[in-house]
Amino acid sequence: MVNEKGDRDAHTSASDVQMSVDDSYWDQVDAIDLEGFINGLTSENGSTGPKADRRELRGAAIISIKKVVILSIMMQSTNRKSNALQSILGIFLQSMHTPQHVVDTLARIGISISTDSIHSAIKSLSVESQNTMRDLGRSLLASYAYDNFDVDLKTHVPSAEKSNESLKHLTSGLMFPLQHGVTIDDLKCSEELWAMSNLNIYARDNDLPIRKTWRDLLSIHPQPLATPNSNLTRRDKFNSWMFLTDLCTHGPEYFHRFRSEIQEPEAVEQIPLVKTPIIATRAMDINNSTVSGNIRAVTELLAQGGILDPTNAEHDTPDISQYVVLIHGDLGTGERLQTAQLRRSIEATPWNRLQHVIYIPGLFHLKMACVDAIWRCFIQPLAAREDETSLMRDITVLRPRETGIYCSKPGFRRMHQLVGSAGTCRRLDCWRVHVNSKNSSHSSLEAFAASEPSLDDLKVLADELAQRYIANYTLQRLRRRPTEERDLQYENSLYMNKLFLLYEELSYAMNRGDIGRVETCIIAWIPILKATGKHKYATHMTNFLLNVHYVYPPGLRQAVRYHILVNPTGKKMAWRAVDWCVELNNLFTKVKNGGKGSNHTVERIFLESPLVQAYRNAQTMIHKNFLLTHLTTKHSSPNMKKTFGLLCKQLATQSPHSLSPGRNTRCIIADLMDKGRELMEKAARGEVDEGDESTEAEEGRADLDDILVGLL
Repeated sequence: MVNEKGDRDAHTSASDVQMSVDDSYWDQVDAIDLEGFINGLTSENGSTGPKADRRELRGAAIISIKKVVILSIMMQSTNRKSNALQSILGIFLQSMHTPQHVVDTLARIGISISTDSIHSAIKSLSVESQNTMRDLGRSLLASYAYDNFDVDLKTHVPSAEKSNESLKHLTSGLMFPLQHGVTIDDLKCSEELWAMSNLNIYARDNDLPIRKTWRDLLSIHPQPLATPNSNLTRRDKFNSWMFLTDLCTHGPEYFHRFRSEIQEPEAVEQIPLVKTPIIATRAMDINNSTVSGNIRAVTELLAQGGILDPTNAEHDTPDISQYVVLIHGDLGTGERLQTAQLRRSIEATPWNRLQHVIYIPGLFHLKMACVDAIWRCFIQPLAAREDETSLMRDITVLRPRETGIYCSKPGFRRMHQLVGSAGTCRRLDCWRVHVNSKNSSHSSLEAFAASEPSLDDLKVLADELAQRYIANYTLQRLRRRPTEERDLQYENSLYMNKLFLLYEELSYAMNRGDIGRVETCIIAWIPILKATGKHKYATHMTNFLLNVHYVYPPGLRQAVRYHILVNPTGKKMAWRAVDWCVELNNLFTKVKNGGKGSNHTVERIFLESPLVQAYRNAQTMIHKNFLLTHLTTKHSSPNMKKTFGLLCKQLATQSPHSLSPGRNTRCIIADLMDKGRELMEKAARGEVDEGDESTEAEEGRADLDDILVGLL
């Protein structure tokens, strides 16, 4: 434990000696079962029973807490090393940016350790975190992720001693262990991959892998055999499940009884459920917007993991020459790492060639690209906003005060919520139209609910909806008809349903950890991204999947595929993309930690950046043991019943899913998959200039709202 140093004005040589002893006690903090000790005293033995009994139990628990606090104060007064409670509270107060006057007051009372002791503890914990990272990194069974973040350290009074450049470009990183049975032998393939690399000027032609294209990816997850009772594809079954789920969640009250009976779609390839411990690395004073910056970032990140240049005999480091390291990052990171490997391909040693780097793209930024493709297709064109069945008309009901924002730069969170809300209402409108076509007396979903259909009846209807109201091969037949027989707005609505459901499937697969379904969704999105001008995403995701399935050896293939998603909590439907975890770490590093006011400095950010998880653990412990679990930032989902009702009423009036021959449109939405496939084939033949946009313009930056979407 940390030893109290007493009053700040009594700093003597003895206190300095005592302060050096404090660090050794902090090594034992984790061994104290303070949580279990207090939990045993404050347990409410469940929350069942009458309200009066629960109030009585809670009152007894609060009395027990006060007893523990009083005993802790008395013990600490007798022996200042007996300060487990005070130490935890001190770290908690530091993580909550408690003013120093408050901390010092609580320290005098005996509830907390002093400010100086807290600062000493922070330094000790920061040093200890380096040992943890080094132990994990030297095992070679670790994966790394990094990203840049900007901090604006403004000063009220500029001075000659301080730089006028208040905006600092820094880099944060994460480490996490490789799980799911991955061994060090699975990563021992650096020489094998280099021998068949296009960057190797000495590689023989017969060693190079056979060139594959996007069409080869269509066979990596073949469709299961059709059953006699159903000819639905894997994607049709998911769409049917979405139709059924929306009806039983947002439809009339009668259908809500079936919600718990709906089975989840069958997984294509499920990643085993296991909690992934994530370690925050020390932030780095590196601007990784350049190729040289990314080289420095990777080198320093590996150094924090205890991995250095093996040719340097001065360091005791594992020889990584024959092994590879998984590096996660966004599209910009991948581009610059590949450029660095190209520039250094003539170097003599594997370390200098960055031969050990295996780049893994971030799926969170891929989701951002997919939802941006939907915006480019249905909102960006001026003509696409004018039809009465357009997506812009849905926005006027869902977000009437933000129509201008949606027309310019809505951002990821707004578009993500729009796809979910508008998609749900449109699928409910499909139900209304379809049941009415089956029985004219069912003019509304309420009238259909009055007939009390069974769940089996609903499943049959959902299968029919998945084949009729989503763009498929039948759309091509419709578009070959004469113009006077076509309903162009109906065709646009079917294609909108298709893209919405494809995005929902990608989100669902990522949250569930179904890596097989994730890959099938990525394959479907690649031509769409290509057709909407996101050539870099289309190219990088294609090359990534081709390398994983046709170049990497089996052990590395499993390591990459099973660690492109992580589960920080170990709970179902809580899988997260690695780059989302990095963005969340950036949020804590530059917003919540790193000091406040005059203490908000680069040095303080570097000191506290490895302690993000330690701070969160301290906060969780205090909240649980002091009965503060009712305080939360996680709000309940908004009640959208009335809003959905208004939008469904508008859709019923506009009839986007009722075929009306001769209905025209201001903007015909092209089949982006066909267009994208055509562009990829032309690019492969060298017949078209892709005209890539800049990386930053293509993927944008994730802000606070975008990161919070993953927590909803």
